[in-house]
Order: sequence, then C-alpha cells, then structure tokens
Amino acid sequence: MDAAERRLDGLPLENLRVRAGGRAWDIAAVRDQDRLLAAAGDWTPFPFGVLLWESALVLGDVLPKAGLVRGGPVLELGAGTGLAGLVAAGQGARVVQTDHSFEALALCRRNAVANGVTGLEQRLGDWSAWSDDTACDVVIGADILYEPALYGDILRVLERVVRPGGVAVLTDPGRTHAGRFIYGLRAAGWTVGVERRMVAALPPCEVGAMVKIDVIEARRT
Repeated sequence: MDAAERRLDGLPLENLRVRAGGRAWDIAAVRDQDRLLAAAGDWTPFPFGVLLWESALVLGDVLPKAGLVRGGPVLELGAGTGLAGLVAAGQGARVVQTDHSFEALALCRRNAVANGVTGLEQRLGDWSAWSDDTACDVVIGADILYEPALYGDILRVLERVVRPGGVAVLTDPGRTHAGRFIYGLRAAGWTVGVERRMVAALPPCEVGAMVKIDVIEARRT
C-alpha cells in the first residue's frame, strides 16, 4: 500500500450509494466536512476532493444527456471522488482523471474498482504548472471554480488542451465570483451557456434542503 492509500485509510470515509447518469454508483467519500477537518486539518494540500459534492452528481447527470462523451477522450480536472469520470467511462469514453491530491487520485482508483469501471487513468495535475499537451474534445470538472486566483490557470489549461470545436463542461454551486471566470472564457472567444438547476442537498444537510448548481458549457471556437 502506498503512502496516499495509507493516508486515505485514515480519513472518515463512508460507502455511499448515489445515482448519476442514469444508474447507481457505490462511492467511497467523506460525507461530513467537519469530520474531514478533524482528521486532516494540517494536510497540504487539504483533501477537499474526498468530499462528495452536489456538483459532481449534476455533472454526472449532464454528461449522458448531452451525448458529449461517448467513445472520445475526456479530461477530468479536479477529479475528487472520480464520480463524473466514472459516468463518462461508463459511456465508453477514455478518461484521464487529474487532481493535485495523491489521496484523491487513490480514491478515484478505489471507486473505479468498486464499480467495475475500466478505461480510466489517473494523473497528478497542477493547474499552475500544467505540462500535459494531450489534446481532447471534452474537459469536465465539478466544483473547481472555488478560488478566483486560479481562474487564469484553469483557462490556460483549457486553451492548451481543448481542440477547436471542443467543449468544457463545468458545474459550480452558484458562486457569484464564478461569473468572472465565465467572463474570461467569453473574452477569450469561447461560446458559453449557463443553466441553473436546483437539486437536493446531500447529507449531512437537513432533509428537504436544496442547493443551486450552475452547469457551464463552454465551446471553443
């Protein structure tokens, strides 16, 4: 067992049954952010990706309906638990899952095995020092627009890897400052559409709570 696997086993992971992309998935993830802070408060980088976010469920639902990922190469940014990449691979895509956390990549591998999904590769990915020039038609990312200081780095990654005519599909929990990223995409010549969805909040939120998730589809011209 490598160091990332050992550290992952020290986190309060739970096995969660969720639905996304028209089927059920068994996802190992941390449900409670407070428990994660208690277990990994001094980690650098902090493993936020091992939490399961509503944005990942929505992205998983969007991909099959949009018909974007069947058979083609897909790059996942900030893969976290790997749910969206699993949905894409289940649609026949060849998926490269990237994250800046070794623990998140180990969790992606674990969840792929648990669900019997193949066709995925995990790679370390630092947006500020991106070195992979592999071109693709589709980039996906759930809840990656959390820090405005990273928007320039994310845009540079997209400009580097998305082929002309390709698309980036991102989901975000309605952050006001995410509008700055959308503005940057449009200023760079991308065609951007945004659809807002209201979805049930995941536990430990109270039953009946709803959250807003924006689906951002940006096509490179």
